[in-house]
Amino acid sequence: MALKIIWTRNAIEHLEDILNYWEVRNGTSSYSIKLYKLFQDGLNLLSRYPTSGTITSNDLIRKKTIRDYFVYYSFDESNLTVLGIVDMRRNPKFIRKFEE
Repeated sequence: MALKIIWTRNAIEHLEDILNYWEVRNGTSSYSIKLYKLFQDGLNLLSRYPTSGTITSNDLIRKKTIRDYFVYYSFDESNLTVLGIVDMRRNPKFIRKFEE
């Protein structure tokens, strides 16, 4: 049975920033729409197989790679909570903040 996907406020802001960046950069929303679908498909798969992500240094937080992004999440018996989405090409110090 699939877990219910819950987005934190930070995760929603990260997603919006990423999609807006690509829309401005490309001058069209077509890539942003494709990227959003990739995130949705990846999260739907995670909701069915939540242990498939890599455990971070914090045992309660896992990450899954979707394209060039790390999706950080936690889960319990009924919910998968999206904590953040980070471009893996960012400064490693910034990325480590999500894994602690």
